[in-house]
Amino acid sequence: MPFYKRNLLVLSITIFLTTCSWNQISPFLSLYIESMDATANIARWSGLAFAAHFVSAFFAQPLWGKLGDRIGRKAMVMRAGFGLTVIYFGLGMSTQPWHLVAWRFANGILSGFIPSAITLIATNTPEDLAAGAVAIAQSFSAAGAMVGPVLGGILAGIFGYRLSLKVSGIILFVGTLAVGLLVREEQTDALAERSSIKEDLQIVFDSRVMQVVMITIMSANILTLSVTPTLTLYLRELSPNISGAISGAIFALPSIAFVLTAYRWTSLGERRGFDKPILTGLTGAGIAMLLLTLASNTWLFGAGYFLYGLFVAALAPSAACLIATRMPEDFRGRAYGAQQSAGMLGGLIGPIVAGWIGDRFGLGYIFIFTGVVGLAGSFLLSQLFHTIRESAEQPVSQDQHPGISG
Repeated sequence: MPFYKRNLLVLSITIFLTTCSWNQISPFLSLYIESMDATANIARWSGLAFAAHFVSAFFAQPLWGKLGDRIGRKAMVMRAGFGLTVIYFGLGMSTQPWHLVAWRFANGILSGFIPSAITLIATNTPEDLAAGAVAIAQSFSAAGAMVGPVLGGILAGIFGYRLSLKVSGIILFVGTLAVGLLVREEQTDALAERSSIKEDLQIVFDSRVMQVVMITIMSANILTLSVTPTLTLYLRELSPNISGAISGAIFALPSIAFVLTAYRWTSLGERRGFDKPILTGLTGAGIAMLLLTLASNTWLFGAGYFLYGLFVAALAPSAACLIATRMPEDFRGRAYGAQQSAGMLGGLIGPIVAGWIGDRFGLGYIFIFTGVVGLAGSFLLSQLFHTIRESAEQPVSQDQHPGISG
């Protein structure tokens, strides 16, 4: 087996395990906080716990991406994996809501397993196969997100919240060892030369590819992560007797949709330009979120949430493929780091604003907020794509116009 195929296989499996462990906590985070302090404002603490990770990761991810471009991406995968093992054991020992927030903040500083793994795949796969390899890795990530909530709900019901989190730590540790033993990173001339953070930021903000990537990912994370912290509470409003397994299954529906459609969205982008799946995905996801406010029971909600997943599945793979195919190899680690920071900013804005909206107006209004964000993001990107098409009519170089639409 060629080394890049083995890398894809091993890293995809470990990405699945990592995402699975990450998403085990999603169905019961708000209930875990409630078990620590029943008098606390659960919606607000849930939003803070989710947002804390994104505050620290917003600043940390570009630095890890830059270091990965200098010394190699495998080292970054190993660093993140072992660091997150410690974090999950800390989460499992938390006794107060603020402990959870503090560990989530530390989680953001040490995170980066999945973006580092995807960068490693993208830079160690032949150029003509890179987009498909990235889409496969993204699908394994979505599969982990699909299995994680179900598994987390079941484990929490049987063993309790704390043991479930410690199991997540063990999964991360085993996956990191597998990467160390089995993954090979080719040392090439593409490793980056020294550059300042200011120079890196200038490249990022001058690149139309990166402008599209960052707006797409930030919008996608606001859509998804605004809902996640309080989804269990909202489902309990729709059905007071809902079980943990059913809540976990509903959590997993967008991930099921992702696995079913992500590669098709990527293929569409390769044939017709990545502007098509990005605009369709944001518009459809925004409309689906608005429709969720009309769901009167968990079955209708689940159907609408799955529809949302079909559209949002277009976003992350398209953004990752743009970096894999349109950005220079020696800058891809920093490009994925910038993408992660944009996602972290969305993950910071979304839960905090949604927590305030849910506390002030009711949980149902969170879906109106996210729907508006999706439609606004689609409108903004449509204007950017229009500008790109106009500039493409002029005789510019590849560096000036990296070819988003073709």
